[in-house]
Formats: sequence, structure tokens, C-alpha cells
Amino acid sequence: MSRTKILEWFDGYIVSLTAGRILFCLMAALGIALIIYITYRITYTGVSYNNRFAVTNVVILLIAAVLMMMISSNIAISLGMVGALSIVRYRTAIKDPNDTLFLFWSIVEGLCVGAQMHKIAVISTLFIGIVVIAATYLGYSRKKYLIIIRGSREASVDEVLGLVEKQYSGSRIRTSNYTEAGLEMIIEITGKSPVSEESVKGILGISGVKSVNWLLQTGEYIG
Repeated sequence: MSRTKILEWFDGYIVSLTAGRILFCLMAALGIALIIYITYRITYTGVSYNNRFAVTNVVILLIAAVLMMMISSNIAISLGMVGALSIVRYRTAIKDPNDTLFLFWSIVEGLCVGAQMHKIAVISTLFIGIVVIAATYLGYSRKKYLIIIRGSREASVDEVLGLVEKQYSGSRIRTSNYTEAGLEMIIEITGKSPVSEESVKGILGISGVKSVNWLLQTGEYIG
């Protein structure tokens, strides 16, 4: 195949993108990105909400849409983009699996909009958003707590466990450390109701118990 025929073959796979079509794709991408932004905001269960990450998801979706429009409009550009993107390395560690979910979701929806598959993008965004919200609130209805109890060696472990198990089901000891100065216990419990002041006072009333810390466990973080 001659050089001229090769260039003609590449030119045959060029799709014209008018300014109106590009603007429409970007506006559609922005609308879907806002849905993902709101979903992330209302389903966030970590310690401190990071608005910069939520905004990053919006921008990533727009960039993915632009990238897909470039690739779908010209096959020569698509081959060049594959080579260019293959040398890019991202080394930022993502500790929360929920953040990975939203990043991947934004990229996929951006590719859908950039390929002008708007129906797939809208339906999949709404469906995934409903699933994420439902899974978050159903899984968060029963909260996990960590009780950190410190006291002297005279504190009765059986008495502490008996009091906790009487008020909360599914309790178990995570760690138990004994030293010459005293002991430290971490008990994990699961329950729908919030921590009551009566429960804390009951544990403090046990002989030998000096302090009680009650923490809400949310995934990898405690807050």
C-alpha cells in the first residue's frame, strides 16, 4: 500500500466535531459529573470530607470526555494518544476503596459521553448512583464502635464484658494488653443506637476502670 493510500485511509476515519457538538458533550459531561459529585457528598462516611477530591472527580470526567472525543474523531490521533498515555505513571496512593470507586466511575462516564453514548451515560449514572446510595445507608444502619478501656490490674475483665454484652450484642475483644501499670482493652461492638452516657458511666463504675474512650469505626478511619 502506497503512502498516499495510507493517508487517504486515515482521512476516511475522521469524524467532524462541530463547536456545537463539542459544547453539548461538555455540558452533558458536566451534568453527569455533578450527579457523581452530589452522590459522593451524601454517601461520604469518612472522618473529614475532602471537597478537593470531589472537584477532582468532576474535572477527571470532563478530561476523559475530551480525550474520548479526540480518539473517536481521528484514528491517527487515537494511535498517538495510546503511545502518549502509555508513558504516564501515577503514583498517588488511594487508601480508601470508596475513592477508587468514584475515580473509576468518573472515568467511565467521561468515556461514554466523549463517545457520544449519552443514553448509556445517563442511565448508568443514575443506576450506579442509586446503588451506591442504597448500599451506603443499608450498610451504615448498624454502626461499629470501639471501646477503649484503661484501668488497673484489679479491673475485672469478665465484669466489663458482661456489662457490654448486656447492652450490645455482637461484642468481641479486639486487643487486650496487660502491663505492670495496668491493663488496656479494646472491645468492638455493633449496634443501631448511639452510645449512651449511661453505658459509659456503667463501665466507669466498675472497680479498677480509670478511663473509657468510645470511638465510631468507619472503614479504615476512626472518627
